[in-house]
Amino acid sequence: MLSTFGAFGGFGEKYPIRFGKISISEFSVLPRGIDSAAPAVVLCDLGDIEISNRTFYTRHTRIRIMNEAGLRYASVEIPFQTRNRHDDFYELKARTVVLENGKMQAYKVLPGQIENIKINERWSIRKFTFPHAKPGAIIEYKYTLASLDFENLDTWYFQREIPTLWSELRFQVPPPFVYLVTFENNRTLTPEEEQGFGNRLQWLYETGQRRRRAELAGNHDLLFATPENRYKVWAMNNMRKKIVMKNLPGLSDVAGEQSVADFYPRVRFDLFESSGNLPRSFRRLLLTTRNDYETRGEWTLMHDRTAIPGYIHFRLKTWSQFNAVLLDHERFGKYLMKYAPVGQLKDSIGSESRDEAKRLVSVYQYIKNNFRWNGELNMYANQEFKDFIRNRTGSSAEINLMLVNLLRHAGLKADPLLVRTKDLGMPEKMYPVKNQFNHVIAVAEIRGKQFLLDATSNSPDLKKLNQKDIGTQGWIVREKDPGWIEIFSQEDPGKPDDVLFRL
Repeated sequence: MLSTFGAFGGFGEKYPIRFGKISISEFSVLPRGIDSAAPAVVLCDLGDIEISNRTFYTRHTRIRIMNEAGLRYASVEIPFQTRNRHDDFYELKARTVVLENGKMQAYKVLPGQIENIKINERWSIRKFTFPHAKPGAIIEYKYTLASLDFENLDTWYFQREIPTLWSELRFQVPPPFVYLVTFENNRTLTPEEEQGFGNRLQWLYETGQRRRRAELAGNHDLLFATPENRYKVWAMNNMRKKIVMKNLPGLSDVAGEQSVADFYPRVRFDLFESSGNLPRSFRRLLLTTRNDYETRGEWTLMHDRTAIPGYIHFRLKTWSQFNAVLLDHERFGKYLMKYAPVGQLKDSIGSESRDEAKRLVSVYQYIKNNFRWNGELNMYANQEFKDFIRNRTGSSAEINLMLVNLLRHAGLKADPLLVRTKDLGMPEKMYPVKNQFNHVIAVAEIRGKQFLLDATSNSPDLKKLNQKDIGTQGWIVREKDPGWIEIFSQEDPGKPDDVLFRL
């Protein structure tokens, strides 16, 4: 496995592949060593991220199919956000290339063969299948997607479940922005390293812009690195960089409950700071920085005169700021203070019940019996509170925020717990990353012990969380002592009792 890092100034450097230019020799490529039986091999995966009046993602992927099992890679799904016209496709082309009598024959994916499939109000996928795909064929596709989000860019993963011969990412950071660019190669930080990185982040927050840039420039924009350089963080401004990794083996399974994606080398991007006067064509980008962007429509955002100032100043929030914003959010913290059906609740738990554990069980069962989960995981409530009470159907945010609400009405100590489900990988803990959480559950406390509850669980046993909740970490949102908690399997006797629900 080889990685190279480089900064480059111009836009004319050659790419390793060009769409439509395939050599005969590529049909002779075979996976080797431990991957000799791989169903397919990635010949090249090329990404380019450029930020201007949108964040433009260009990706070009070329794969050789080795056998019948590899035909599953001949169907491609590209997720994109549709809410508030968040993402637009500018280009998508794809084709299958096969050898027939020693000559290459190409079969294009036609526009009519490309589907847009709506997943929910926020997400859709663009789906297509390569024609004439068969063992030995090469498939390639290329697309450009323009996004409004310039705070938290898409993570690039260099490795996959099948071997990858060449993976390359190029990215460009324009002058108004400072990004934290993190390269992780299957490396978690020790507590001492976390402290060191935290000190560097604090320096970044506290130091003036001119001094910061001068010191960082002298260190090639490197903010923090572990001794062997498998975990590196740059604070980048007004420059371009590329990272190349070669000959990565396939990795499809890992021991334990952690997501396999956590073991892939990757690059993450988070906007740390931006300031200056933006051209009018850039200003829709600012909508995505608003605290209420996730729960407001495009029309109300665009017609709010305070939403699009000419001068922008953005600074990445600290965890305490992030926590305060959530507590004041109309579709999060305010949900915990709204009027709930308290009369019905008192009848269901029994007015004379003094046993806190019994009250907890009664509230949980009341939620399960009176509200229905619509199958969506979410961090924020999608509906106004009164609409949720009327419809009695909602996402995990509405269901579990209501659970916390009613537990408090029942006289119990309860708080919401933000979760990044296990399939998405572990959350970033050093600083709050926008939209890294996709779910919320409840934390109740009885006699000094914490009990984790998820009313969207399909198990009748309130002690059982959803499988995706387990094996990750969550952030407790509360005024005093917010922070992280490990979410363990509730059947594992080796884990601490304070996160086991044993009534």
